[in-house]
Amino acid sequence: MRKRKDEPWLAGQINPIRNGEKIKRDHDPESGSSGDEWDRVGLKEILAGEHTNLYQGQSEFQDIHMVSKEDVRLYLNGQLQFSSVDERIYHEAFIHVPFSLKGSIQKVLVLGGGDGLALREILKYQEVKSVDLVDIDSKVVELAKHNQDLMALNDRSFYDERVNTYIKDAKIFVKSNRKVYDLIVIDFPDPSNELLAGLYTVELFEKLYNALSDDGLIVCQSNALDAAPTVFWSIGLTFERAGFYTEQYHTIIPSFGDWGFTLASKKRLSRHFTNRSGYHRTLPDNIERLFQFQPDYWHYKKRAVINSERKLHLHAIFNEENG
Repeated sequence: MRKRKDEPWLAGQINPIRNGEKIKRDHDPESGSSGDEWDRVGLKEILAGEHTNLYQGQSEFQDIHMVSKEDVRLYLNGQLQFSSVDERIYHEAFIHVPFSLKGSIQKVLVLGGGDGLALREILKYQEVKSVDLVDIDSKVVELAKHNQDLMALNDRSFYDERVNTYIKDAKIFVKSNRKVYDLIVIDFPDPSNELLAGLYTVELFEKLYNALSDDGLIVCQSNALDAAPTVFWSIGLTFERAGFYTEQYHTIIPSFGDWGFTLASKKRLSRHFTNRSGYHRTLPDNIERLFQFQPDYWHYKKRAVINSERKLHLHAIFNEENG
């Protein structure tokens, strides 16, 4: 997840870290890192002051660093994934908006989300009978299942009997999948390089079309509007090319900025929301507000492109807009 450097809510804050940066084994977060400069600086300041190292290690795929400094933060490859101060804003918008639009959701697929925080929100609904969670990184999932601080955040979500965990590449899982789901939650990393841009393609979305029930919904994290607005709109356009109807929405997350999400369905979406009290605390009373955009954002929709395996565009646009 990335955030803006120049937004007023960041004034006076230590800015944490971006996608893809590797923390060196000598624990210098500035050198050799592929993440965002502002996140590197923020992490360096955190490590220089009073803090608690909750976990530091390396998996086959990335460096993992979780620290506590008045909050719990998870960094992957030096990029901030969440802060316990405001992660609930992200995950409640991510999960409860689709639940407020659909009457009954029994079978759920989560792609990514190995920290168990989106899972925590899904499991609040007793109507959910089963959740398949697919994450490529076994160490992140093990951390979510066994680290006391992260378990306290995710409410021990991996221990719910409704949850089935698959340590697998999401593209491989989807290709071989024969199940049909009422809700598919896509919590992939930002498309900051060609490999990650390959997770947001027409081809993968077409395979997800076949995995979705006729009345089902997909919700996909779609990057920060204030940092990469063309990427946001391009994810929506790519879903449409794959045959979906789409709606897009956003919410302010102080650690990251103005964060966007895409809803996709086989049928035209009607924005009639059922507000289920007690399931969330950070969403506005009128969820429709999340679907309203400032005029400046609409300008970037004209620049949106379709991302496909033959023509991967998102990583180039992402890095240009975040440059």
